[in-house]
Amino acid sequence: MLAVPIALNRLTGSAMMVGFSFMAGAVPALLLGPVAGVFIDRWDRRKVMIASDVIRGLLVLLMLTVHNPSQVWVFYQVNFLIGCTSQFFFPARNAVLPLLVTNADDLLAANGLMQIIQTAGFAIGSWGEAVAFIVNSLGYLASALAVVTISVPHTTSRELPTSGRVQVVLADLKEGIAYLLTNSSTLGVMVMLTVAQLGMGAFNVVWVPFLQRFFNQGAQGIGLVDSAFGAGMLLGGVLLGALIRRVKKTILASVGMTIMGIIAAPIGYVPTFFLVVVLNFLFGIALVPLQSALTTIMQLAVPDLKRGRVSSSLNAVVTAGGLISMAFASFFGDLIGLREVLLVIGVLIILSGLLGFRLLSEPEI
Repeated sequence: MLAVPIALNRLTGSAMMVGFSFMAGAVPALLLGPVAGVFIDRWDRRKVMIASDVIRGLLVLLMLTVHNPSQVWVFYQVNFLIGCTSQFFFPARNAVLPLLVTNADDLLAANGLMQIIQTAGFAIGSWGEAVAFIVNSLGYLASALAVVTISVPHTTSRELPTSGRVQVVLADLKEGIAYLLTNSSTLGVMVMLTVAQLGMGAFNVVWVPFLQRFFNQGAQGIGLVDSAFGAGMLLGGVLLGALIRRVKKTILASVGMTIMGIIAAPIGYVPTFFLVVVLNFLFGIALVPLQSALTTIMQLAVPDLKRGRVSSSLNAVVTAGGLISMAFASFFGDLIGLREVLLVIGVLIILSGLLGFRLLSEPEI
């Protein structure tokens, strides 16, 4: 996610081309995600995760073939295929975790640990994108080996019948969407995340061009910002540990989102690169409690045999918001101004946090 926009910006100098790469990776969530969730609730989720990791580990190596602007289409194709495969991995992982960690407080802590992984920037700056792609590939394969060691209870539904499969898939899909829209906890999460993604999608598009245009920062400077964000996430994980048994998950999510918006709104107008680094550090602190709380709410609110479908349906709706935002920033970012786009992003994130106070509800356990 960091190497591709850096490479595209270096090869093309176009925010629009950077935006297209993120859109290529996001479209599968909209087109494939909900259907993938049906199969996740029927297949062995552990095997789904292993296969997804191996496939992604091989796909990312194809990015090593890009050396000039005429070849950047490879980035879009590979991002699309990795996005397709990820539609099976992430809902399967989210469905498996509550089976391994059954205590609600421990589940929140476990989700916090899942968030605290954000490095690679310095490797890109020192050794180039190729090293990042190789390390990324090895990371996927290491993940597959880690999943091999896990013993996961097989709780999924029986395989699809030999006849009438389409009708069964459609019925399962309808059931997952209906649960997402009728359960108060999942509906609140959906609205909150969709509004946030109307801003965050644009952030992915304008961030690298913004840092390079206004602060003359190349890959190493961008890596420094990313590492500060990761350091903030580490501290956010520590903070989450202190808050788990003291603060409701709905409050963690709403406060975290509001703080993120307050941090993001002025970031386009800060006078020095140092302040950009500081704000990203603070952004990372707020992100971990927020993301962990929302993920835990979803896991506790949805029955095991529906988790794949509901998670995938949620992702599809939220991704639609992100795609709208990416498309807007890709086509109009330079026209409106990158700083102004960042301000709008912050305002939308603040709005999402305020909606969280109103709409989020603790799941009934």
